[in-house]
Order: sequence, then structure tokens, then C-alpha cells
Amino acid sequence: MNRKVLYFLISYFISLVLSLNFQVIPPLIPHIIGEWNITRSQAGLITGITALPPMIFGLFGGYLLDRFGNKRPIILALILYLLGETLFLLAGSFSFLLLSRIVIGFGAVIFAIVGLRILAEEFQGENLGKAVGIWSTGLPVAVIISFNIFSPIASRYHWKSPMIILLIFTLLVLILVSFFYKERQKVSDNGNTEFLASIKEIPKEVWTLGVIWFLFNAGSLSFLTFAPDYFMSRGMPPVYASSVSSLYILGSFLSPATGYILDKTIRHNLIIFVGGILLSISLILIYFLNFHLIIVIAGIFSVLVPPSVFYLLPRLTDKYGLGYAILSIFVNLSIVFVPYLIGYVRDVSGTYFISFLLMSTFIFLSGLLGLNLRIKEEIRSL
Repeated sequence: MNRKVLYFLISYFISLVLSLNFQVIPPLIPHIIGEWNITRSQAGLITGITALPPMIFGLFGGYLLDRFGNKRPIILALILYLLGETLFLLAGSFSFLLLSRIVIGFGAVIFAIVGLRILAEEFQGENLGKAVGIWSTGLPVAVIISFNIFSPIASRYHWKSPMIILLIFTLLVLILVSFFYKERQKVSDNGNTEFLASIKEIPKEVWTLGVIWFLFNAGSLSFLTFAPDYFMSRGMPPVYASSVSSLYILGSFLSPATGYILDKTIRHNLIIFVGGILLSISLILIYFLNFHLIIVIAGIFSVLVPPSVFYLLPRLTDKYGLGYAILSIFVNLSIVFVPYLIGYVRDVSGTYFISFLLMSTFIFLSGLLGLNLRIKEEIRSL
């Protein structure tokens, strides 16, 4: 098999392990609330607490990848995922369940970075837009699996059952990486400087891109987290509510088209602007209109942002590990704090209106900031 194809598949499977371990939770939230009588804000913590380790240790994880390579950190991360998934299956209380999610979060310290780092190494200067466009379908695939496969399994058997499937998949990825992944180079040319010095070398535009990524995910991932519960509050049964929520992801399979456009244009910031503004409007319409097609349209608009962010990062810095670590920290900040905020507002207000307004505002701001992002091709030329 062609090296680029093999390494793209490894990167994609890493993305699935990462995404499935996050997205397995939303369809389970109604079951967990029912079994342990917790609040929706506490349910938001089940997703949010997994993002704590990447948020705290993400920069150091990116530095280690730049300095020492990919394979050993990937294997360590997969072992942590297997341990966390096993603890999840054994959990007999809400606090023990949170512990399992923290362990999974330590695996995400590496996995939130390394998949895109592999793509930046393998496709630099050639078809990077197409690569990140196809890679970006990992999250929608995970959401569809979670809402349309894991949700029925949880309802028919036991709400922990989907984690057994996920544990088996993680083990298969560990075998694949162990036998077929070989380092491109033992030590990156970009990792010879000290940790703090490396951080200082990161351009300010990378941090701006991180804020854009935070704002976008603050709205988009919060919608995916609470959409099943929102639609259930409108009278839908759990499985149907999960299926309707997954409609948001259907448009995301157009992300390869976004990648193609990125390879052909220089107006990357305009793509972020258009996606952010149109998606923010769509979320408000979802709340007011009982029309499922709007959810699909919102998903189409959402597909403009993630590939653009992933594509722009290697154009701003050649320290791929640290750069993608910064994006990881910002997205995990949104995962840790925003779902809890959205759930808290819903608990206090008794309605999802203010929650939807907050989600829409976050995404609207990401579009505005994207419009002001100035990409200087001389900073980093692929």
C-alpha cells in the first residue's frame, strides 16, 4: 500500500478513536441522568472533564511530538484509551465514571494533535487541503455512529454496551500502529529548541486561529452535546431524538469539497467568515422552526470552518506539534467550560432558548474574528 494512503488511514483511525470517545457520551446522557439522578450541568462534566488533560498538558505533548516523533506517544495514548474505556465499563458511580473519562483525557493529550501532525508531515506542499478535508469527516462519522448505532444499542441492551465496541476498535488501532507505522524521522528538525523557547517562536496568528477554533467549537460541540436532550424535551423518543440530532452531521461529509477549495484559493479567512455567520443564523432557526432540513443546512455551513483551520495552521508555523497543540488547548477549553455553562443555563432557565442564543453567539464571533485574520504567506510557505 502507498505510504501516504497508509499513513492517512492511520491518522484517520486515530481521529475516530478520539472522536468516538467524546461523541459516545451525548446519546448516553439521558440514560446516565435517569440512572444516577444527576443534573444536566453534571452531565456536561462527563464530556468536559475529558478535555482537562489536553487543555493542561497539550503544549507539552505537542513539544514532545516535535522533539521525539510520533510512534511511541501514539502507543502510550492507545494504552491509556484502553485503560479508560475499561474503567468506564466497570464504573458503578458517577464519580468513578468521571475518573474513567480523565484517563481517556490523558490519551487525548496526544491524539488531539498527532493525527493532524501526521498529515502535515506527509502532505506538506501537496494536497494538504484535500487531506484535511477528508480527515475532517472523522468527527461526523463518529457522531453518526454514536447517535445511530450506539444510541439504539444503549437503549436495547445497556447504556455501557457501546463502550465495549469502542474498546475493541481501539485495540485494533493499537495493533495497526504497532506493526505498520514507522517514523518519518526520529527527531523533528523543528524540535531542537527548549520548550519555553519553542512556545515564544509561535506567531501570534496561531493564537488568533486558536481563539477562532475555541469559539466555533463552543457553539457547535455544545449543540451536538445537548441536541438529543433538546429534541426529547419537544416530545421525541430517545432514539428518534438522537437520529434527528445526527442530521447536523450529514452536511459535514462535504468537507472534502472545502479541502479542494482551500487548495485552489488564497481567501481562506473568508471561508471561515461565511461558515461562522451562516451557521450562527441556522442554530437560531433550528430552535424556532420545527423543520429538520434546517439541521442539515446548518451542518453544510459548519463544514466550511474545521478544514480551513487545520489547513491554515501549517501555513503559519513549521512547529506542527506545538501549533496543533494550541488548537487542541482551545477546543478543549470550549469542551471543559461551555457544555457546563449551556447545561447550567438550561437548568436555571427551564428552557433551551438562552442556551441556543449563546451557542449561536459563539459561532457568530468566530466568523467575525476569521474575517479579520490576516494570513501572511511569507510567514510559512508550503
